[in-house]
Amino acid sequence: MTRDPRSAAYDDATIEQLVRDVAGEWTMPPVRLDAPSWRERVRTSRVRRLTAAGGWFGRLGQAATAAVTLTVIAALVAVLLTRPSTEPGKPTASPEARSSPTADGRATPLPKIYVTGDAPNPTIVVVRTERGDFARVDLSTGSINGPLTGKSSSSVLRVGSGGAMVCLCVAETGSIGGQPTDNIVTFERYDPRGKLTSSLPIEHFSGEPDPRDEGTFIAERPAHVLTRITYSADGRYGFVGWSERAHPVWHNGIVVVDMGSGSVVSRLALPDATDGEGDTRRVVDAPSVAGSIGGGAVLIARGWYAWSPPASQNATYTSENDIYRASFADGSLVDPKPVPTGSDCGNVVNRAGALPDGGFWLACTNGGAAATVVRRLRADNSLLGDVHVSGGEGIETDPTAVSADGSTLFVWDPDSATLTRVDLATGQKSAGKGVATADPGPLAALGNWLAPSAAAKSWLRGALAISADGSRVYAIGVRGGTDAPSFSGSSGVFAFDATTLEPLGTWQPTADFISVAVSADGRFVYASGLPSVDARGESELGQQASITVFDTTDGSVRLIAGHLGGDALMFIAPTLN
Repeated sequence: MTRDPRSAAYDDATIEQLVRDVAGEWTMPPVRLDAPSWRERVRTSRVRRLTAAGGWFGRLGQAATAAVTLTVIAALVAVLLTRPSTEPGKPTASPEARSSPTADGRATPLPKIYVTGDAPNPTIVVVRTERGDFARVDLSTGSINGPLTGKSSSSVLRVGSGGAMVCLCVAETGSIGGQPTDNIVTFERYDPRGKLTSSLPIEHFSGEPDPRDEGTFIAERPAHVLTRITYSADGRYGFVGWSERAHPVWHNGIVVVDMGSGSVVSRLALPDATDGEGDTRRVVDAPSVAGSIGGGAVLIARGWYAWSPPASQNATYTSENDIYRASFADGSLVDPKPVPTGSDCGNVVNRAGALPDGGFWLACTNGGAAATVVRRLRADNSLLGDVHVSGGEGIETDPTAVSADGSTLFVWDPDSATLTRVDLATGQKSAGKGVATADPGPLAALGNWLAPSAAAKSWLRGALAISADGSRVYAIGVRGGTDAPSFSGSSGVFAFDATTLEPLGTWQPTADFISVAVSADGRFVYASGLPSVDARGESELGQQASITVFDTTDGSVRLIAGHLGGDALMFIAPTLN
């Protein structure tokens, strides 16, 4: 077209048809995009955030050069097609402030502290930092104190009454191939100021590298030992899941810890799992307790993934979960039995619970929030049915939350601002929408298909919170669009009536929100914002991490703490005491 002197006379309809002709003959190269590498699973949030923009095209780079070239050309054409048209001498309409800020309109960094009215309760908040440790934020002064533990990202800390803290902390030691060989778990107590008051040893886990990989370059560099910590619903017990490679198998199991005394109550060994037959490599994750499923039993999920050939940059990946149900009473975890009908529910098992008739359910996600599957099973493990909730493709988060009585599961799509409620007893689902989206038309839809929106490069940590009385659901959304180079930014906090799913309001973002929590009394909602970017997700180098507190009566901003350092902050629980 650029060489055709008649090209200037082509109208939009002709250009659209030409693009459709090309697009109709174009197919994606055979590259597995839905299987994250081990590096993607264990790398820090900072690395994810800095490489997000290039990650999608980086995977395409593994395909044939011709396919990549065609993809880039198609994306460029899509951007031209989806750009708003203008007439000579008239400015482009901009209903939303999505363009790059000008000198007059550039966002300014948030203040260190801004308070209107009485200070919210609580004013002391414990958060996880993107480095994996924990920090204590004093919202009355806008200051942050941390790290608290000095341990790894596998550690899990809980805040008790009066602000005292307990931690099942994991220290990683040893290194072969850049990955730890030892995980040392301790039970630690901290006073309300964050000072360590006691430490008790729990267990020392040790793994070894795969001897088949010695002297060979392997793109995947998985850990040799893995630990995952969860808690019982009442917080009385901690579950320390562990997995150690001892070629040709992975040993794994769960240690149960009394969170009052720090003593080990019981140990459960799960069946060994292979680390890969023949030319296949297999990583078996540490098992976790997904939830109580009634009848004195809990559901255990043990994820794994495999790839072959091991040294290939274009390896084929498979992933699944081994599901077990085990008896659990007074801290004694025994008698694990396989649940084969639950293994293919999804890549990640987020939670599980009991059904009224003696059956149980589990909620799984495939590739972040791209699709949530709620699988309902009878007491004999036979399938009752699956409930599928789609949306939020490429947004990395657990999109689910369960009501206090265990009867309802909420699933959030941060991209479309849609909240879905699943009645777990019947499998019925209903949905409410926080905002109305305009129909972009067929040409814009084609452009969005060829040039995926910036929302596909977002990550959230705790996007959904239910008030303690169960009456409201609060969630944070992301903004889509093809013009942002990295992140799409935040679309704010959405409030819903938990019973009717009616939207109660949308509270505008002061930052690029990534985590949300609600105070125990339901009066305040807390949202943490990313550093280095503004609310639109655009680079604002002077901005630090922040926490904004909203008054739930009217959605007004009650407090902003805007100078909380250079690490992203995530709330460790959806309810703040």
